[in-house]
Parts: sequence; C-alpha cells; structure tokens
Amino acid sequence: MILRSLRWRLVLAMALIIGAVLAASGLFSSVTVKREFDRFLVAQRRSDAQAAARLLRENGLQGLARVYTQFGMRSVVFNGRNEIIGRYPAELAEYDIRRSPDGALHLSRRVNGAFEQLMVKSTPVVIGDARVYFLPPREERGQRFRMSVDRRLIAGAAVAALLAIAVIATLFRRVFAPVEALTAGARALASGKLDTRVDVRGSDEVAELAASFNSMAEALERNERARRNMVSDVAHELRTPLTNIRGQIEAVQDGVMEADAKWLASVEEDAALLARLVDDLQQLSLAEAGQLRLELEDVEVADLVERAVSGLAFERLTRDVPPGLVVRVDARRIVQVLRNLLVNAIAHAASAVSVTARAAGDRVEIRVADDGPGVPPEHAERIFDRFYRIDASRSRATGGAGLGLAIAKELVELHGGTIRYERPAFLVTLPAERRRPFIKS
Repeated sequence: MILRSLRWRLVLAMALIIGAVLAASGLFSSVTVKREFDRFLVAQRRSDAQAAARLLRENGLQGLARVYTQFGMRSVVFNGRNEIIGRYPAELAEYDIRRSPDGALHLSRRVNGAFEQLMVKSTPVVIGDARVYFLPPREERGQRFRMSVDRRLIAGAAVAALLAIAVIATLFRRVFAPVEALTAGARALASGKLDTRVDVRGSDEVAELAASFNSMAEALERNERARRNMVSDVAHELRTPLTNIRGQIEAVQDGVMEADAKWLASVEEDAALLARLVDDLQQLSLAEAGQLRLELEDVEVADLVERAVSGLAFERLTRDVPPGLVVRVDARRIVQVLRNLLVNAIAHAASAVSVTARAAGDRVEIRVADDGPGVPPEHAERIFDRFYRIDASRSRATGGAGLGLAIAKELVELHGGTIRYERPAFLVTLPAERRRPFIKS
C-alpha cells in the first residue's frame, strides 16, 4: 500500500539516490584516506629505518632491542658467511628465513595448517662483520586504522542518510499535504458533496490548483442548483396550464360546465400556453447545444426594428435608427430578440419606450430603453438566467415563464454578439462587418 503512494515512492527514490551518492563518496573517501595513510606509513618507515640505522651504528648489535622498542622494527642479523646469527624479537624463530643473491629476504612459516610467505627487500646496516636487515613492523596498527576509517565512514554515511531521508520525508509531507487534500476533495466531489472546498495556502502552483479546484466546485454546485431549480420551474410552469385544462375537463364531465365556445377558448388558451412553453424550452435547448440553424443574410438594422415594433400597441414608442447600418444575421431570430426586449420594456414603462441604434467601431449597438423603475441592482446579473423572474410570486401579471431573456442571450451570442443590461436600457451589440459571425456547430 505504501508504494502506491506517490510521496513514498519519491521518498524511496530519493533515499536510493542519496544512498548511491553516499556510497560512492564513502568509497572514494576510504580509498583516498587509505592511500594517503599508506604513503605516510612508507615515509614513516623510511624515516624510522634511517633513525634505527644511526642507533645501531652508535650502539652496535646491543641496540636491536631499543630499535624494536622505539620503532617497532624487527631485525635479522647475518654474518659474512650468510648465516643468521641473531633475530629480534624471538618470535621470528617461527619463520624459515633465507637470503637470495639479490639481497631479498624470504620468510615462510605454517600457521594453522596454512603456508605463509613474505618477501622483504631492504638495504642492510653493516655493523662490523654483521649485516642487519630490518623487517617492517606488524600491520596491526595500520589494519586497525583502516578498519576504524571504514567504520567511521559507514557510521557517518548512515547518519547523513537518515537525516537526509528525514528532511526529505518532512519536506514531501508538507508538499503533498495540499495534494492529498485535493485528492480527498475530488473524491468527496465525485461522491456528490458539491459543497466541498479545500484550504488555499500560499501562492505557489499547488495553491493555484487548489483555488482552481474551489472555483470548479463552486461552478458545479451552482450548475447543480440551477439544474434543480430549472426542473422545479419547468414542473411548476407545466403544472399550472395542465391543472387548468384538467379542471375544466372534469367540470364538463361532472356537468358543472358546458363545452361551449367559451370553454373551448379557455382550453385553447391553456394549450397554447403549454405549446409556447415547450417551444421556448426546445429553442433554448437547441441554442445552448449550438444546434439552432441560422439563415444569415445582410439586413439593415432599421428594417429589423420596424419588424420588431410592428403590431405593438404603445403610443410613445420612439425609434432613432440611422439608415445604412447593416448586419449579417438571421433576421427572424434577431427580430424575436428585439420584440422580446420591447415587450418587456412596454410592460415596465411608465409612459415611454425608445429604440436607438448606432455604429460602434466594427459593431452595431441597439439600445432598448424605457422610463420605468428599471431592474433592481441585486437582480441585474441574473435576469438572463432561465426561469428567473424579479416577481418572486410567479404571477404572470408581470411576466411569462422567465425564458425570454435567456433565449435572447443565446440567440445574440450565436450571432457573435453580446447582450447586457445597463440601467435603464438593454444593449445588444452585433458584428457590423460583412464576414461570417461565430456560430456554434
């Protein structure tokens, strides 16, 4: 289970790297120290041999004991007939010693059934008729030193590795803590807890990721809330006319009402309301999915405005649209947008409604304004949401199902334009150039 964790895999990888580096460094240090120590021993032995030779010349063969005691050097004494006449210390008697013609000494003995040989080349010290050969001291001290160096290097490398691993584990824990929090948040989000948020600390890349996660979670929660509200709103909007139709049919069946022309007109009105609501929902769905077909053509804005105001019975409706403003749009869709804005303006106007248009760079801006109270600031950002109405009582005296502005927004954006509310007017901007506008496909 531990190796499934990215943190522990990285810790293990770093531990292996540190171990390899420390092993290489330790080996290099050990070899270097031992080589320098051997050089020191050679120089020291050369110096000791010179001092021992001076001691023997001053004291004769009686100085062999002092040579061994002071310098740790063992000695073998040959006479002129190449015979051994002295050994110091006495333990050298264990060796079979002979001298070759080139002056080298060959020592051999059996130790625990094994045959041991040693060859020593040295310049003898001549004392009268005798020749004294110095043998190197025992290697116990050198071996102890080398073993001590190895032990200390291994201990130091182990301590350094443990400290490095502890530091790396601590560092990785702090680095991966927010990642693990993000993982837990993502799992909670996937299980349906859309209110999940993670703490954002610092300003590094992980903090940016945490902030993006929180933004995504907020968007998902908002969309889920909107979806639930939409389902509730659709059910509500469909329930009212269906309840009316069902009630009237039951009244006729019970003999309370007669199926006369008035009754048919009432049922037809409710059926038309249902059909209009279904059409609006379908149109909005197609527009949001980018599957609404647009029949684009070059149209003057003045013609679009005239078609939109046609049939609207309102006395003080003024138009100020200069000729020559041409846009490439689906005329029927844009007339639908303008008519929706005009109907809303007339419903909320105190006495006057105006439509103006002007060129703004490579775009055309159409403004629909009224002298009514306007949209309250707290509602201005949500009036383009589906089923959103300022009138919380849901009375149709002040509006329909709340889909008109949502449809208008989708249609305008399909043409590559924008729509927004700037009190006391709605502003629609459309591309004025003769090029194909952005169309979702």
